[in-house]
Amino acid sequence: MNPQITGWAADAVAAWFVDRTSPRDAMAAMPALREALPSDLAAVARAAAAALGGMRRLEFALAGGQGLVGMMPRRRAHALVLAAAVLRDEMLPDGASRQFGAGDGAVDFARLLRVDEAIAATPDPVARFGRRHSVPDWFAARLMAQHGDEADAIATALASPAPRTLRANLLKVRDRDELARELAAERVPTRPARFAATALHVDGDADLFATMAFQRGAFEQQDEASQLACAAVAPPPGGKVLDACAGNGGKTLALAAALANRGVVAAADVHEGRLEALRKRARRAGATNLAVHRVDERSWTADVLAFAGRADRILIDAPCTGTGSWRRRPEARWGIDEASFHQLARAQEDLLGRAAAALRPGARLIYATCSLLAEENEARVASLLRRRPELEVVRLAEILGAAAATPIADATGAFLSLRPDRHGCDGFFAAVLRRPRAGSG
Repeated sequence: MNPQITGWAADAVAAWFVDRTSPRDAMAAMPALREALPSDLAAVARAAAAALGGMRRLEFALAGGQGLVGMMPRRRAHALVLAAAVLRDEMLPDGASRQFGAGDGAVDFARLLRVDEAIAATPDPVARFGRRHSVPDWFAARLMAQHGDEADAIATALASPAPRTLRANLLKVRDRDELARELAAERVPTRPARFAATALHVDGDADLFATMAFQRGAFEQQDEASQLACAAVAPPPGGKVLDACAGNGGKTLALAAALANRGVVAAADVHEGRLEALRKRARRAGATNLAVHRVDERSWTADVLAFAGRADRILIDAPCTGTGSWRRRPEARWGIDEASFHQLARAQEDLLGRAAAALRPGARLIYATCSLLAEENEARVASLLRRRPELEVVRLAEILGAAAATPIADATGAFLSLRPDRHGCDGFFAAVLRRPRAGSG
């Protein structure tokens, strides 16, 4: 691998070691990359992702249970980037050793060739799974318990590169075919996604932000799973939707487009910076039916509560471990532990309770996560139904139709349930609940 690429990737990984700056943000702040070719930027991003995503496996291969924690951050990062390149057959161990050079903290890159044998000798099955797939033990134990023999396939898929997926903005284009033709004219090849009607996968490393299609707001980057979650929201024509955890607004904008700029989508979030990004994206997308609200972490403002009581749909895209999207943010797997896992569960319970209390008769509550774990998904829904037995589950087929719902629903057919190994998109869950009207049923 080109030493310049490995050097830039090591800088991005080191930034995460120093202050948890994401590789994407670190790359954006590096002056040397401002004039880099799109192909070089993609190569740096892939190398950094492989190093951080594979960190546990790589460090075990290079240094056993001790890891490389004694090294200075930049040198540790460089070792991981080179080790990942060796395991991807992009360089030989001798080439990695030459790039790494002598100095503090020698590394034997030839040990990478025996990593599978070393991991197989790990006596504890959870640790063995965690080392093989480079995931923390808390996740390995839960994945193995919940998915049995399929856990390996899921974890393997989480280590593969995520597709670059676009949502055709129906406020600007008639359908995704029109977007595909527009991008093809700009030498950006795409292909239709399997399940979401507005989704296109991008082939290659083209700079999407340099296209005229992006400048005029014809698309947003959004994984197919998120687009399917928005389809499950299914706002009625001219309806009112509260997106209570809006973040940067990917789902907010998809819902605004689904409503064809009629009705109202109220976007609420605790982070003003994310809401400002949403406002900027909305201007480019041509979304004019939005109301944006900053809220406190523990309560909604009076105007948000009042809107929730009138809303046809309340979407809780809850804060979660993000395990289903670890392909896109591989460093995130090292930011969660048992304590933070339980903190997230409490936040999910609070948000669901708050939304259910505001839900008017006939309205729907949509609970969504990008998690693969039942504790954050089915268990949260079951807990809410015990506390609020008046709510009823709206089966996915009732919303999307049986043909569209069957391949993306769970075994019961009730919930949206997506896995990277089965569906090629992020792991995602969504449940739709309804408060019945008086006298119904």
